[in-house]
Amino acid sequence: MSDNRQSKLKDFQWLTSFIVLMFFSILFYSVNRGIDHLLKAHNIEIFKSLFSSDIGNLTNILGGLGEVIAAVLGIEITAVAIIVQMAANKYSPKIMDLFVRNRVNVVVFTLFILTALNTVLVTQTIREDFIPYFSITVALSLTLLNLLIFVPHFIYVFNFMQPTVFLKNIEIEIFKVFNKLSRNKINYSVNLIENVKEDINFIGDIALNSIYQGDRAVILLCLNTLREISVLYLGVKKNLPPAWFERTGTEFMDPDFSSYSTYVMNNIEQRKILLERKIFRLYELVLQKSHVQLRDAAGGVLLNTELIAFEAIKYNDTGVLQVIFQYFNTYLRIAISDRSPRSAFNTLEHYRIVAEGLLESNPYEVEKISEYFKYYGQEANKNNVFFILETAAHDLCQINEIAFSRNVVNLIPLLHAFLNLDEPIENVESDETHKKEISLIGVRIAQVKLAGFYLLNNARNLARVIYTDMKIEPLRRIRKIKEIILKTLDQEFYEINSRGINFYYVSPERREALMEFFDWFEENDAQKD
Repeated sequence: MSDNRQSKLKDFQWLTSFIVLMFFSILFYSVNRGIDHLLKAHNIEIFKSLFSSDIGNLTNILGGLGEVIAAVLGIEITAVAIIVQMAANKYSPKIMDLFVRNRVNVVVFTLFILTALNTVLVTQTIREDFIPYFSITVALSLTLLNLLIFVPHFIYVFNFMQPTVFLKNIEIEIFKVFNKLSRNKINYSVNLIENVKEDINFIGDIALNSIYQGDRAVILLCLNTLREISVLYLGVKKNLPPAWFERTGTEFMDPDFSSYSTYVMNNIEQRKILLERKIFRLYELVLQKSHVQLRDAAGGVLLNTELIAFEAIKYNDTGVLQVIFQYFNTYLRIAISDRSPRSAFNTLEHYRIVAEGLLESNPYEVEKISEYFKYYGQEANKNNVFFILETAAHDLCQINEIAFSRNVVNLIPLLHAFLNLDEPIENVESDETHKKEISLIGVRIAQVKLAGFYLLNNARNLARVIYTDMKIEPLRRIRKIKEIILKTLDQEFYEINSRGINFYYVSPERREALMEFFDWFEENDAQKD
């Protein structure tokens, strides 16, 4: 179906609604009228005893009921319109579309209109020779039903406007598309994927608008919803038709893809990651706008990225994993560009957890991650954003400890990647050089901690590899590292942060094992003399 034809159909939706309402109103009235004629033909007067036989009285009562229903409908529309408009202004204009499409709302408003029209028709068709008692009973019953349903529907609308409700409705709609398409219960069409994209954009708009309002709970809710959609999608992805992963031609109008080159778009299509790229692009925007002022929201981006990564590992979706690596790297670049060490500190933790999850299934990917840690750590130092390289070092230390415990095949390359993390310190006395030295001493402390781990686990040969790399350091620096480690006795960091640990802390057992490691440097210095 072409875009022009779809546009024309939307233009005539009001006419379709009008015709449908008119048809059902006339049909409903006609059925009731027919029942009245049947009851009279068979001389059944069970409804006659309920009402007065005075035609003028009946006409006045029914006329009043019609006015009551019209007034209630006006109040309902006015109140609901205000609530929906406020929600639309706060979150997204698409909320109005959701409200109109909601079946409960459609049924309630249809009931009001049907009751009003039926009451008018019944009132105007009462004759002295024929009083339609059944139709009058139905009209009265419908009026009572409308009055009873008014307050519950008002409460329903309030609940419907809660983010938890309408986001869950969007999620359910997307789930239905994925499940039906993967089970061949519906055929693929461009409209299906375009609707899913539109729903994802809606969730992203709510998240971004909530950032400006400082609504952390709604931001996290949106991020979690996008993650749940991603997780389900990864589970059914292999069963979707090939056409689902092809471009529809509307990407150049999509702000998430409009800036990409043809090469990038071809790559996205070949790797079947279009929907994932869209979701992670929204994650990137949320993190970019929140990582300084709303750290909770930025933390939600990192946590959900990590959780999606584990699902990608579970389903062995290498295309999605590569996207996740790219976005973790992008998060680090944002932190460096905005000179925000804390953002990088948090990003590296979640990145490291993903790397730990890969050690068993694909340890060679962890080598790539180690190189990324090195690159962005050194980039941070070049841009005078300190502490990021040190954080990367302590994360790589932990990765190497787990790699040793799991006896991975590329243990030595991972160790060498860790030892290559530091860079030479310039022999220039300046404040900048001093800060870099502190940062690089932090890297060496992480390497010393790993050496202590190896010695504690009887892997002296690996500890000697670290010693060989570090013996070029002046003895005063080694002694300084030793002093820092021995003086750090509190495992918990003295400020509030997401990790809560002190990087310089070493357990008593490992500290004791490190005495041998430090003695190697003293012996080497004595031999030089």
